[in-house]
Amino acid sequence: MIPVPGVEPAWDLPVTVVRGMEDGPRLTVTAGIHAAEYPGIAAAMRLGREIEPEELRGTLVTVAPVNLPGFFERSLYINPLDGKNINRVFPGRADGSPAERLASFLMSEIIAGSDAFVDLHGGDLVEALVPFALYQTSDGDNVEVHSREIAGAYDLDYIIAGAPGTVSGAAYAAVAAAGIPAIIAEVGQQGIYDQESVARHLHGLRNVMIRLGMLTGVVERKVRPTYLTGTKWLFTDRDATYHPSVEVGEQVTEGQTIGELRDLFGETLQVLNAPATGPVLFLVTALAVKKGDPLIGIGII
Repeated sequence: MIPVPGVEPAWDLPVTVVRGMEDGPRLTVTAGIHAAEYPGIAAAMRLGREIEPEELRGTLVTVAPVNLPGFFERSLYINPLDGKNINRVFPGRADGSPAERLASFLMSEIIAGSDAFVDLHGGDLVEALVPFALYQTSDGDNVEVHSREIAGAYDLDYIIAGAPGTVSGAAYAAVAAAGIPAIIAEVGQQGIYDQESVARHLHGLRNVMIRLGMLTGVVERKVRPTYLTGTKWLFTDRDATYHPSVEVGEQVTEGQTIGELRDLFGETLQVLNAPATGPVLFLVTALAVKKGDPLIGIGII
C-alpha cells in the first residue's frame, strides 16, 4: 500500500510489482480509476497474483483499485475526496486537489519508465457497453504504432483510434503524450462483477504480455475486431428521465430516433436522434440523468 503524498485523509494505492527472472519490458496496468468498474479491477488483482517471476521477462506493475476512496462507497464516476472524475485530470498536479495529486503521483512515480501502459475500464454502474480498446493517434509515430499493436493484441470487438483531446484528461492519453504506448481496454458493464468479463480482461492482458515479449506463447485471437476512426457522443443538456429505444451493440443511422428525454410526469421534453452512423458502443441504462451526462456513444467506421 503506497500513500499518495499530500492527501488527507490518506489515499493509499494497492500496488503489486512482479519482477521476472529475466530482463525485459516493463508493463504498468491500472484498474478502478472508476471505482465500480469491477471486472477490470478483479482482473488486475488476479494478474498480479498469478504471474510468477519464473515465467516472466521484465517487470509487471499493477495498481488496483486506483480510486480506493470510492471503491467501498461504490462511487459512480468520481472519487469522494474532491468530487472529481480521476480520468479527466491527467497528467495531474502535485499541488492540486486529491485527484490531481493522485494523477501526478501515478504519472511520475509509477507509470514513468514503463514500456507500455494498459488502463482497465468497463461500464460503470449505469452504463452498458460492448468490449472495445481505445488508443490515441499521434501522426503515425512509434507510440501510435505500438499502441495500436497493443490494442489489437487485447482481442476485443472494436478498436478505436482516438484523436488527441477526444477524452480530455484521460490517463491513457497523458501517458501516450509522455511517449509510452498506452490503451484503454473496456470490458464489462453496469457495475456487475461477472467472471466472463474478468476472464476476457485476463485473456487480453496475457496477449499483451506475449506481444511485448514478457511471456512465452502466441497471441490468441477469439474475435475479428472492427477498426473505428472515432466515437460520437450525445449528452443531455438538462435533468430529465431517459428512455432509450435502441440497445448497446445495435447499428444505428445518423438522424435515427434513439430515444427521448421526459419530465417527471412522462411528458416528452426532447426527441433524441443518433449523432452518427455506426454501432452503439455505450449506452446509459439509468432512468435519471443529469445535465451534462453522456447518454450514448456511437462508433464511427
